[in-house]
Amino acid sequence: MRAGAASALRPSERLTVLVLAILLALALLARPEGWLLRTFTFAGLLAFSLGLGRARGQVALLLRDFVPVLVVLLVFLLLQPLVVAVNAHRWDAVLAELDRRWFGSLAAAWRGALGRPAAFTDVVYLAYASFYFLPLSVGVLARVRLGPARFERVAFAILLGFYLSFLGYFLWPAEGPRVPEALAPVQLGGGAISQAIRAFLRGAEATTLDAFPSGHTALSVLPALLVTRCFPRLAPLFWAWAGAIVFATVYIGVHYLTDVAAGLLLAGLALALARPLSCWLSAPE
Repeated sequence: MRAGAASALRPSERLTVLVLAILLALALLARPEGWLLRTFTFAGLLAFSLGLGRARGQVALLLRDFVPVLVVLLVFLLLQPLVVAVNAHRWDAVLAELDRRWFGSLAAAWRGALGRPAAFTDVVYLAYASFYFLPLSVGVLARVRLGPARFERVAFAILLGFYLSFLGYFLWPAEGPRVPEALAPVQLGGGAISQAIRAFLRGAEATTLDAFPSGHTALSVLPALLVTRCFPRLAPLFWAWAGAIVFATVYIGVHYLTDVAAGLLLAGLALALARPLSCWLSAPE
């Protein structure tokens, strides 16, 4: 990385550059299925992220604020073959056993809540799908209502939460207690909304070895914590939203309770590490 380009980068951008450089190296070394596409994508995102440090003007600055959304999305979509190539072990049996030992019948009661009426299940699926908008909403809120320095701190913490969850997928790859597609209408139920969201998720969530830790949990609770700190009057709304998403992760059968517990810990870890890591990445070279 050239010193001139790096010096203009924000801490959150430096964090993204570091993650992309690691992923690029992994793609070149492990050569997973589709490794050329992944190599060019990671390299392109890396070059683009480095180039953003030189951006000037209002449009360019706005682009810098929200390009990380695209980076996180693309990285997640490209992770699966890389995780498979790097770590052949699967942790589902261990996680299922931990659920049995630690939580007993709670998982079954959670998944069968209220007898799973169709209308309730549709609402829960909507809550699960709304996850994509919660951290983005907090980022937009911070961008509009906070100064650049505080917005950067919020963005850094959220990005760190995403990248730590991705690290977890490499270390402990697991698919979660997913229900086979053919059995989903019977076992998971719901109406047309549930069926539509299940179809969307099958196409959109290209990475399925993402159970542990629960990114849905971590990246719902972490933004809620940030809102509590920055916008306390809005905290009840965001905590209710986060709680609905966390409930949905187990109810629709994509996460073990152990994943949720790990996601809660990850949210706290990201919040605790955000400031010292940001300061470290801000240090002049």
